[in-house]
Amino acid sequence: MRKPIYVAAWEVGNASSNVVFPVPPESFPTEVGGKAEVIEILGVGERTVFGGAKLDRFTLETFFPAHHDPSYVVNAPGTYKIPSLSIGKLREWCDKEVPLQLYSKAGGLNRTVVITQLNYDNERAGHLGDVWFTVEFVNYKPPTFRKVAIKKTSGKTPAKPKPPSKKPKPKLPATHTVKKGESLSVIAKKYYDTADYMTIYNANKKLIDAANKKAKIKAKYNIFPGQKLTIPAKKTIGTGVTATPKEASYGVTAGISRV
Repeated sequence: MRKPIYVAAWEVGNASSNVVFPVPPESFPTEVGGKAEVIEILGVGERTVFGGAKLDRFTLETFFPAHHDPSYVVNAPGTYKIPSLSIGKLREWCDKEVPLQLYSKAGGLNRTVVITQLNYDNERAGHLGDVWFTVEFVNYKPPTFRKVAIKKTSGKTPAKPKPPSKKPKPKLPATHTVKKGESLSVIAKKYYDTADYMTIYNANKKLIDAANKKAKIKAKYNIFPGQKLTIPAKKTIGTGVTATPKEASYGVTAGISRV
Protein backbone atom coordinates (compact mmCIF):
# COMPACT_ATOMS: atom_id res chain seq x y z
CA MET A 1 0.00 0.00 0.00
CA ARG A 2 1.28 3.46 -0.94
CA LYS A 3 2.28 5.62 2.02
CA PRO A 4 0.11 8.78 2.24
CA ILE A 5 1.78 12.13 1.65
CA TYR A 6 0.64 14.93 3.96
CA VAL A 7 1.22 18.50 2.75
CA ALA A 8 0.62 21.71 4.69
CA ALA A 9 1.68 25.37 4.62
CA TRP A 10 1.60 28.10 7.26
CA GLU A 11 2.79 31.64 7.78
CA VAL A 12 6.30 31.92 9.15
CA GLY A 13 5.91 32.96 12.77
CA ASN A 14 2.15 32.34 12.80
CA ALA A 15 1.33 28.61 12.58
CA SER A 16 -2.38 29.26 13.27
CA SER A 17 -2.67 30.81 9.82
CA ASN A 18 -2.35 27.61 7.78
CA VAL A 19 -3.69 25.52 4.94
CA VAL A 20 -3.77 21.73 4.76
CA PHE A 21 -3.77 20.11 1.32
CA PRO A 22 -5.90 17.00 1.92
CA VAL A 23 -5.46 15.67 -1.61
CA PRO A 24 -1.71 15.36 -2.26
CA PRO A 25 -0.51 16.22 -5.78
CA GLU A 26 0.74 13.51 -8.06
CA SER A 27 4.15 15.24 -8.22
CA PHE A 28 6.04 18.38 -7.25
CA PRO A 29 7.46 19.79 -10.54
CA THR A 30 10.53 21.90 -9.73
CA GLU A 31 12.23 24.46 -11.95
CA VAL A 32 15.85 25.07 -11.03
CA GLY A 33 17.19 28.35 -12.38
CA GLY A 34 20.81 28.37 -13.52
CA LYS A 35 23.11 31.37 -13.74
CA ALA A 36 23.29 31.33 -17.54
CA GLU A 37 21.09 33.70 -19.53
CA VAL A 38 20.62 34.08 -23.25
CA ILE A 39 20.56 37.66 -24.54
CA GLU A 40 20.21 38.99 -28.05
CA ILE A 41 22.68 41.58 -29.28
CA LEU A 42 21.52 43.75 -32.15
CA GLY A 43 23.33 42.79 -35.32
CA VAL A 44 25.15 39.91 -33.64
CA GLY A 45 22.50 37.43 -32.51
CA GLU A 46 22.02 35.44 -29.33
CA ARG A 47 24.82 35.17 -26.79
CA THR A 48 25.14 33.53 -23.38
CA VAL A 49 26.00 35.55 -20.28
CA PHE A 50 26.22 34.51 -16.64
CA GLY A 51 24.34 36.45 -13.98
CA GLY A 52 23.37 35.84 -10.38
CA ALA A 53 21.80 32.65 -9.08
CA LYS A 54 18.05 32.32 -9.62
CA LEU A 55 15.55 31.03 -7.09
CA ASP A 56 14.01 27.57 -7.45
CA ARG A 57 10.35 27.48 -8.49
CA PHE A 58 7.95 24.59 -8.07
CA THR A 59 4.27 23.99 -8.71
CA LEU A 60 1.58 22.27 -6.69
CA GLU A 61 -1.51 21.18 -8.66
CA THR A 62 -4.45 19.51 -6.85
CA PHE A 63 -7.88 20.40 -5.43
CA PHE A 64 -9.68 21.13 -2.19
CA PRO A 65 -12.47 18.52 -1.82
CA ALA A 66 -16.01 19.47 -0.85
CA HIS A 67 -16.66 15.94 0.49
CA HIS A 68 -14.44 13.59 2.37
CA ASP A 69 -13.54 10.54 0.32
CA PRO A 70 -10.83 8.35 1.86
CA SER A 71 -9.94 6.99 -1.57
CA TYR A 72 -8.09 10.21 -2.37
CA VAL A 73 -8.23 12.35 0.80
CA VAL A 74 -5.31 11.48 3.10
CA ASN A 75 -6.21 13.71 6.05
CA ALA A 76 -8.80 12.79 8.62
CA PRO A 77 -12.19 14.55 8.57
CA GLY A 78 -12.16 17.82 10.50
CA THR A 79 -8.40 18.39 10.08
CA TYR A 80 -8.72 20.54 6.96
CA LYS A 81 -10.86 23.52 5.99
CA ILE A 82 -13.69 23.64 3.48
CA PRO A 83 -12.69 24.59 -0.10
CA SER A 84 -13.87 28.22 0.07
CA LEU A 85 -11.81 28.93 3.22
CA SER A 86 -8.73 27.11 1.92
CA ILE A 87 -8.64 28.88 -1.45
CA GLY A 88 -9.42 32.16 0.33
CA LYS A 89 -6.35 31.68 2.52
CA LEU A 90 -4.15 31.14 -0.54
CA ARG A 91 -5.53 34.31 -2.12
CA GLU A 92 -4.86 36.18 1.12
CA TRP A 93 -1.23 35.02 1.09
CA CYS A 94 -0.84 36.20 -2.49
CA ASP A 95 -1.67 39.76 -1.41
CA LYS A 96 -0.23 39.74 2.11
CA GLU A 97 3.43 39.51 1.09
CA VAL A 98 4.46 37.15 3.88
CA PRO A 99 6.84 34.17 3.72
CA LEU A 100 5.33 30.72 4.17
CA GLN A 101 6.65 27.40 5.39
CA LEU A 102 5.74 24.58 2.99
CA TYR A 103 6.16 21.18 4.62
CA SER A 104 5.72 17.56 3.63
CA LYS A 105 7.79 14.99 5.45
CA ALA A 106 6.98 12.14 3.08
CA GLY A 107 7.27 14.44 0.07
CA GLY A 108 10.69 15.73 1.13
CA LEU A 109 9.52 19.34 1.39
CA ASN A 110 10.56 21.82 4.05
CA ARG A 111 11.06 25.19 2.43
CA THR A 112 10.41 28.83 3.13
CA VAL A 113 8.52 30.12 0.12
CA VAL A 114 6.24 32.81 -1.25
CA ILE A 115 3.37 32.46 -3.70
CA THR A 116 4.06 33.99 -7.10
CA GLN A 117 0.96 32.80 -8.95
CA LEU A 118 -2.40 31.18 -8.18
CA ASN A 119 -4.97 29.86 -10.67
CA TYR A 120 -8.15 28.03 -9.68
CA ASP A 121 -11.58 26.77 -10.83
CA ASN A 122 -14.50 26.74 -8.42
CA GLU A 123 -15.96 23.59 -9.97
CA ARG A 124 -15.25 21.01 -12.63
CA ALA A 125 -17.63 18.54 -14.28
CA GLY A 126 -18.34 15.67 -11.89
CA HIS A 127 -16.74 17.47 -8.93
CA LEU A 128 -19.48 19.62 -7.49
CA GLY A 129 -18.16 21.99 -4.83
CA ASP A 130 -14.50 21.04 -5.30
CA VAL A 131 -11.97 23.83 -5.99
CA TRP A 132 -9.21 22.87 -8.40
CA PHE A 133 -6.09 25.01 -8.32
CA THR A 134 -2.49 25.40 -9.42
CA VAL A 135 -0.20 27.39 -7.16
CA GLU A 136 3.38 28.36 -7.98
CA PHE A 137 5.90 28.82 -5.17
CA VAL A 138 9.37 30.28 -5.24
CA ASN A 139 12.03 29.95 -2.57
CA TYR A 140 12.02 32.94 -0.26
CA LYS A 141 15.30 34.79 -0.01
CA PRO A 142 15.02 38.17 1.71
CA PRO A 143 17.05 41.07 0.31
CA THR A 144 20.16 42.19 2.13
CA PHE A 145 20.94 45.85 2.64
CA ARG A 146 24.30 47.41 3.24
CA LYS A 147 24.54 50.19 5.78
CA VAL A 148 26.04 53.40 4.52
CA ALA A 149 27.51 55.82 7.03
CA ILE A 150 26.49 59.43 6.36
CA LYS A 151 28.80 62.03 7.77
CA LYS A 152 26.99 64.54 9.95
CA THR A 153 27.35 68.17 9.00
CA SER A 154 27.46 71.16 11.31
CA GLY A 155 24.27 72.53 9.79
CA LYS A 156 26.03 75.70 8.71
CA THR A 157 25.76 76.94 5.17
CA PRO A 158 29.01 76.14 3.39
CA ALA A 159 31.08 79.16 2.58
CA LYS A 160 31.00 80.31 -0.99
CA PRO A 161 34.23 79.73 -2.85
CA LYS A 162 36.31 82.83 -3.24
CA PRO A 163 36.54 84.18 -6.77
CA PRO A 164 39.97 83.84 -8.31
CA SER A 165 42.11 86.87 -7.61
CA LYS A 166 43.00 89.05 -10.55
CA LYS A 167 46.51 88.86 -11.81
CA PRO A 168 48.31 91.95 -10.58
CA LYS A 169 49.40 94.45 -13.18
CA PRO A 170 53.11 94.48 -13.96
CA LYS A 171 55.10 97.22 -12.37
CA LEU A 172 55.63 99.99 -14.83
CA PRO A 173 59.24 100.79 -15.82
CA ALA A 174 60.11 104.18 -17.32
CA THR A 175 59.90 102.91 -20.88
CA HIS A 176 58.47 99.92 -22.69
CA THR A 177 60.31 98.03 -25.43
CA VAL A 178 58.02 96.61 -28.11
CA LYS A 179 58.14 92.87 -28.69
CA LYS A 180 57.25 90.89 -31.78
CA GLY A 181 53.50 90.46 -32.22
CA GLU A 182 52.53 93.31 -29.93
CA SER A 183 50.35 96.25 -30.92
CA LEU A 184 49.42 99.52 -29.26
CA SER A 185 46.11 98.00 -28.16
CA VAL A 186 47.80 94.97 -26.56
CA ILE A 187 50.24 97.20 -24.70
CA ALA A 188 47.44 99.53 -23.54
CA LYS A 189 45.49 96.62 -22.02
CA LYS A 190 48.51 95.63 -19.94
CA TYR A 191 48.67 99.03 -18.28
CA TYR A 192 45.20 100.59 -18.53
CA ASP A 193 42.82 97.55 -18.52
CA THR A 194 41.39 98.91 -21.77
CA ALA A 195 42.65 99.04 -25.34
CA ASP A 196 43.23 102.80 -25.10
CA TYR A 197 45.99 102.79 -27.71
CA MET A 198 45.58 106.54 -28.48
CA THR A 199 47.04 107.47 -25.11
CA ILE A 200 50.25 105.62 -25.93
CA TYR A 201 50.25 106.80 -29.56
CA ASN A 202 49.89 110.47 -28.60
CA ALA A 203 52.74 110.13 -26.11
CA ASN A 204 55.00 108.58 -28.77
CA LYS A 205 53.61 110.22 -31.93
CA LYS A 206 56.86 111.60 -33.27
CA LEU A 207 58.70 108.30 -32.79
CA ILE A 208 55.94 106.18 -34.35
CA ASP A 209 55.24 108.51 -37.32
CA ALA A 210 58.93 108.85 -38.15
CA ALA A 211 59.46 105.08 -38.14
CA ASN A 212 56.40 104.49 -40.38
CA LYS A 213 57.47 107.25 -42.79
CA LYS A 214 60.94 105.79 -43.06
CA ALA A 215 59.50 102.32 -43.72
CA LYS A 216 57.04 103.85 -46.25
CA ILE A 217 54.05 102.42 -44.33
CA LYS A 218 50.86 104.42 -44.72
CA ALA A 219 49.11 102.85 -41.72
CA LYS A 220 49.26 105.35 -38.89
CA TYR A 221 49.56 103.14 -35.81
CA ASN A 222 52.20 100.59 -36.79
CA ILE A 223 54.92 99.91 -34.26
CA PHE A 224 58.14 97.94 -34.69
CA PRO A 225 59.93 95.47 -32.43
CA GLY A 226 62.67 97.16 -30.46
CA GLN A 227 60.99 100.57 -30.26
CA LYS A 228 61.07 102.08 -26.78
CA LEU A 229 57.70 103.59 -25.95
CA THR A 230 56.74 105.86 -23.09
CA ILE A 231 53.76 104.64 -21.08
CA PRO A 232 52.26 107.76 -19.54
CA ALA A 233 49.43 108.30 -17.09
CA LYS A 234 46.26 109.18 -18.97
CA LYS A 235 45.85 112.56 -17.32
CA THR A 236 49.13 113.72 -18.83
CA ILE A 237 47.67 113.25 -22.35
CA GLY A 238 44.68 115.51 -21.77
CA THR A 239 42.01 112.78 -21.91
CA GLY A 240 40.32 113.84 -18.68
CA VAL A 241 40.81 110.39 -17.13
CA THR A 242 42.62 110.26 -13.80
CA ALA A 243 45.19 107.49 -13.34
CA THR A 244 48.28 106.86 -11.29
CA PRO A 245 51.26 108.05 -13.29
CA LYS A 246 52.79 105.11 -15.07
CA GLU A 247 55.74 105.21 -17.34
CA ALA A 248 57.40 102.12 -18.73
CA SER A 249 59.79 100.78 -21.29
CA TYR A 250 58.39 97.83 -23.28
CA GLY A 251 60.49 95.40 -25.42
CA VAL A 252 59.53 93.69 -28.73
CA THR A 253 61.45 91.39 -31.08
CA ALA A 254 61.44 91.41 -34.89
CA GLY A 255 58.32 92.14 -36.94
CA ILE A 256 55.73 94.87 -37.43
CA SER A 257 52.85 95.29 -35.01
CA ARG A 258 49.56 97.12 -35.59
CA VAL A 259 46.79 98.34 -33.30
